Order: sequence, then C-alpha cells, then structure tokens
Amino acid sequence: MKPALGLIETLGFVGVTEAADAATKAAAVELSAVEQIEGGIISIRILGDVGAVQAAVEAGVHAAQQVGTLVAHHVIPNPHEDLVHVFGLMKNTGETDMTDLESLPVYRLRQIARETPGVSIQGREISRANRAQLLSELRAAKSNQTDA
Repeated sequence: MKPALGLIETLGFVGVTEAADAATKAAAVELSAVEQIEGGIISIRILGDVGAVQAAVEAGVHAAQQVGTLVAHHVIPNPHEDLVHVFGLMKNTGETDMTDLESLPVYRLRQIARETPGVSIQGREISRANRAQLLSELRAAKSNQTDA
C-alpha cells in the first residue's frame, strides 16, 4: 500500500509551522519533510492513509490561513511509482529486514508494527508512538520470535 501524499505551501515560517502543527494533530499522519523554497515559500509533505492525509491537509490549510499566507495545497491519494521513488515513499512489500528499520520513515515503522506479531502496543498506541518507541517494540518482537 502506498501512502497518500499531502502538500501545503505557505509564505513564511509562522504559517507553515501552524499548518504542520494542526495537520499532525488532526490525524494519524507523518510530517515527512519541510522544504524552504525561494521567495520565502515553505512547503511541508504529509504522509499517511488517504482519509487521514485529507483531514490533516484540511486542518493545516485552515490553520495556515489564520496566521499567514497560504500559497497552495494538494493531496495525491495514490502517487505514481516515480513519485514514490523521488519522494522516498515506501510500499508495503511484506516482510522487512529488521536491520533496515533505522532507515525507514515513521509511518512505515507504524505499518510494520501493526503487521508484526508480538508487538506489545496496539491501535492508537502505535499511531502515537515515536521512532524510538517503534524501533524498540519491533526489535523486542523480533527477539521474542527468534527466542521461541
């Protein structure tokens, strides 16, 4: 499964900060990148399930408009393979080598945690877990599998 890609661009730092904060609080999404573009435009990329990304972008757009200048926003529900490659979006390819976990984005670690038997956190706990927590849980589950 490819995640949806949400984009929000604002003029200035305050608007994009407010947009990012509102977007990540509105839904279980990952803020995957912040990029400063010429002329004071700053862009954020949001990844997650389509509905979550749509809700996050909507909340982010509303928040940005309250404190700054919104330049553009867009949601791509099913990005083309070229975008998956260029933006570093991961597809759910089944089993993941546990040694490569460090290089994965948080949204992918959450997907793997949901698919991995023996992970002690579930549901919203996974959605709220940070990178360190997810890595710890996945390593513990893997260790328990190899010990059994």
